Amino acid sequence: MGFLTILEATIKLGIPMVVLSWIIFTWLYGGGDLDRKADRKSIKSQVKEMKKSFKKKKDGGAANYMVEKWMWFGSGFYGLAGLWTFVVVEIADVLRLIFNPSLILDSFDDGLVSAVISLVVNQFSNLITAFVWFGYWPDDGFIIWILVAYAGYWIGVEMARRGEDLPIQELLRKLRSLLP
Repeated sequence: MGFLTILEATIKLGIPMVVLSWIIFTWLYGGGDLDRKADRKSIKSQVKEMKKSFKKKKDGGAANYMVEKWMWFGSGFYGLAGLWTFVVVEIADVLRLIFNPSLILDSFDDGLVSAVISLVVNQFSNLITAFVWFGYWPDDGFIIWILVAYAGYWIGVEMARRGEDLPIQELLRKLRSLLP
């Protein structure tokens, strides 16, 4: 549980949490759903109120797709960590199929019904993994992973609240200048 654990947690969980929370909260602040002048406690309570109103609406309201999925996963820090974990697990499944296409044919060995059932079970398993997201990420430095994710979440929220942009182009330019 040293520097490499913190670095890995930052790359795999911290930075994505910064980016995702910044995107979602920029939409929420920009749409007037949240007050930029609110403190963290007030933001949490406003998000809880949004969650309650989201549950009452059958279609999820007029929110965009990403906000709807975040609300569906529970909103707040936990919901965003679950959403990110679900995305990671799904991408891993897609890449597994792309780089090993025989898996698709193998799934039909026992028939179409078996393949469909296997797909449904896999999706359900991925959802369970996302809901207990903290169990998906490495056990080594478990607390570090949670703290890095939580810090990333609040950094993104604060950046969105202050109306700051993510300097992605500037960061990419600096990275390119470091390459030989």
